[in-house]
Amino acid sequence: MASQDTLRQPLTLTDEDLNLTFHATYTDTVNPFKISVKEDFVEQTRLKASLTRFIDTEFQPPNDQLEYTDGPPTHAAKTIAFYWANVYDWRAVEDDINTQLTQFTTIVHTPHTAYKEPIPLHFVHHRSPRPDAIPLLFVHGWPGSFLEVAEIIHLLTHPPDDSVPAFHVVAPSIPGYGFSPSPRAPGFGYRQAGAAFNTLMQHLGYKHYVAQGGDAGDFIIRYAAVDFPDAVVSLHSNFWVVPPTDEDLKNLKEGNSTSEEVEIIRRLGGFSSKRWAYGQLHQTRPLRLAHAMTDSPVGLAMWIYDVLVSCIEEENVAKIWTPDRVITWTMMHWIPGPYAAFSLYKHGAADGAISMSGVENLPYVKQPVAISQFPHDIWYRTPLEWAKRNGNVKWSAVHEKGGHFPALETPEVLAGDVRQFFGNAEESGTKVFK
Repeated sequence: MASQDTLRQPLTLTDEDLNLTFHATYTDTVNPFKISVKEDFVEQTRLKASLTRFIDTEFQPPNDQLEYTDGPPTHAAKTIAFYWANVYDWRAVEDDINTQLTQFTTIVHTPHTAYKEPIPLHFVHHRSPRPDAIPLLFVHGWPGSFLEVAEIIHLLTHPPDDSVPAFHVVAPSIPGYGFSPSPRAPGFGYRQAGAAFNTLMQHLGYKHYVAQGGDAGDFIIRYAAVDFPDAVVSLHSNFWVVPPTDEDLKNLKEGNSTSEEVEIIRRLGGFSSKRWAYGQLHQTRPLRLAHAMTDSPVGLAMWIYDVLVSCIEEENVAKIWTPDRVITWTMMHWIPGPYAAFSLYKHGAADGAISMSGVENLPYVKQPVAISQFPHDIWYRTPLEWAKRNGNVKWSAVHEKGGHFPALETPEVLAGDVRQFFGNAEESGTKVFK
């Protein structure tokens, strides 16, 4: 009997079909892609930035530690708006990305999930020259994009010598981010993204592969591992989320927690009470927020900027989060419109991934898992006993520098962790590639 894939008619979707702000064609085959945002949209964006209306009075004290009580300050918004309107050169950025990253588009289908719509995807694919290279799926999070892979991809595909493992790297854009068009129907969450990316890896000829992710990327690769155990060999996560149990909280109250447990519960409590408001809004009323952010590039930039500067080494803020990079990262949400990326939180909650408190309830991963932890992220110094509750954790690294975007901020460190774990063929299961 013919399969659904055999019976399906070849499909082509263009930017006109999908009402996109950039030129693109998506088909069932894999096609080379270069970013080309439509000129009228680029100019409209510059004009909107120039017309930004600013808040004239702030009720928060100046603070050099970037811990603003009410949110990012007006002077930051003015800096971004002026730069965007008068200095920022999208065409130069576009050219740089197209030169640095080899990109493609395709359409995948996930008929075995509840999401039945075709899924047009944009992705980066760099193959290593090494014949023994391991296929690696690299998945970004929010408010990142496929650009998170830019500083680390060459380290992974071209290691210094043959004693270090090499990787064929595939870095897709989650639908609704960058140049993967937004889902056209409700119900696309982390689990559906995991299914779409697994289908992509199979299309590319990678029957088996390893995966790396942080933030939403961690949730996506976990679901891929659980739902496709014959394809996903092992995982590396830099955002391994594990909630404290009722017993953990009881031990804390009774003074029976370890210092490590006390610290992680304190960190989570501080994040939930002071930093998680954006996630709760994404999760409950994403359209309410999207109406405002879809029409204000600087407003969207400040929504994103507040997260960017709060989870990185303070000494690196000015060096890494330049106006150019803040705007470019914002463009990856502004170009498709931010609604789909916001609502991914809501549909992810429907999968059971996110609770109202921001604590995760994700499925257990049976494949080997490695985790890397960085001090300027939420989940830092997670007790190993806790980490093992959510997966078959074989390896853990706790670093003294870095934050939520290690592929950008500390790419050599993250690449080193990825190489070390997947390079241990027995422990990580990568002996299947030998």
